[in-house]
Amino acid sequence: MIERFVAGLAVSVLVAALGWRAHALSTTGALAAIAVGTAIALGTSWAGLVILGTFFVLSSLLSKLFDRKVQPGKGSRRDAIQVLANGGVAAVAAVSFGFIDERLALAIVAGSLAAATADTWATEIGSTSSRLPRLIVSRRFVRPGESGGVTTRGTLAALAGSVVIAVVAGTVSTVWLDGDRTLAMPAIILLAGMTGATVDSLAGELVQERRYCARCDEVTEARTHSCGDTTTHHSGMPGMTNDVVNLACTLAGGAVALLILQF
Repeated sequence: MIERFVAGLAVSVLVAALGWRAHALSTTGALAAIAVGTAIALGTSWAGLVILGTFFVLSSLLSKLFDRKVQPGKGSRRDAIQVLANGGVAAVAAVSFGFIDERLALAIVAGSLAAATADTWATEIGSTSSRLPRLIVSRRFVRPGESGGVTTRGTLAALAGSVVIAVVAGTVSTVWLDGDRTLAMPAIILLAGMTGATVDSLAGELVQERRYCARCDEVTEARTHSCGDTTTHHSGMPGMTNDVVNLACTLAGGAVALLILQF
């Protein structure tokens, strides 16, 4: 375990430093990434780190490739809250289950990160769609970037992201667990990723907090609007921010993997 900790810490520090230097992580985000990476290494060794690295590198590249308008007050760098919203479930699962059942731990880590990947890819690539997004339940058209809105392009992107993590998880599982060559792992992770992305969209539509700027007469998700005024609660559950919705997304992905393998 000491070897895993040292190796995981070293790799996490290196990746976090590169992410910080590339403006993909803020200082607090880099520190959170180190904690998440080290925890995943403790429970799932290098296999979990490969999956985490796949999510982080490809998602960061997409963020750079598609110049999407970021959430006001957040900036383009992921802060600690954003890092934990996407990787916290994987970190907790790794240290909770890694010493009991390594295959289960790896599946939960992969499932939660597949959900995070699916959601990120859907947001980044879906924002380039020429068609307006629609909400799943009400079927109402919304502005590009508004939480809960889905497009065909974004859905296909979510599927592609889930497939990538599923393939990576299946490959590292085969090598790390020495002979686990069934199709069960990739299929479970693919389902977990798409379930998490769907939960994210539903939560974004039904419960995510929306706020109102009186000066601009505009509904927003930011507490401080782009004009500088403080916004007031408009709809949804107070405190149910985009980061909380992202956490629910990854929790759903991890839960799918856990439930299928346990029952």
